[in-house]
Amino acid sequence: MTIKDWIYLGITVASYIIAIIAGIYAKNKAKINKATAVGKTLDVVGQLATYAVHETESLDLENEQKRQAAVQIINQGLSWFGIKDVTPNTVNGAIEKAVNAMHLANDESAEPEIAKDVPADQLMKPTVENTAETQTKAAAGKTETADKDEQQSFANNGQLAKPERQTDNEVVKND
Repeated sequence: MTIKDWIYLGITVASYIIAIIAGIYAKNKAKINKATAVGKTLDVVGQLATYAVHETESLDLENEQKRQAAVQIINQGLSWFGIKDVTPNTVNGAIEKAVNAMHLANDESAEPEIAKDVPADQLMKPTVENTAETQTKAAAGKTETADKDEQQSFANNGQLAKPERQTDNEVVKND
């Protein structure tokens, strides 16, 4: 077989593979579109429920009246978007979810409590002192930490190391 024959064979095989993939997609297209449409509808209902619950929260109504007002707001939004056939259970579930999320967000007692009297053995202590030398090394790009002898000698001398600075591709050392 010549190179030309191999090319024709490759094109033929690729054409068959593309035809098979297109057939599988065409067969499952309705399922794919339906799943996508349902997901988008649920997202819209959830957003409308969030808006409706926050809107009706400020009204001076009983809870059941607030729920009915939220249902009306959601149904108006769905009809405005042209979405039909949403079940009342879906709308009620979205309202419940939005109410729970709103109460959870507004609940101040859900914040963690900060303990004031913690036993000393439960306190976290730093393992390396944050000295000027370790800060200088970190600024210079060195990742190693000074050992305790080095830290102690630095603390006794009280000297600060001057970092190198770089300007326009040349390294200048500060003296």
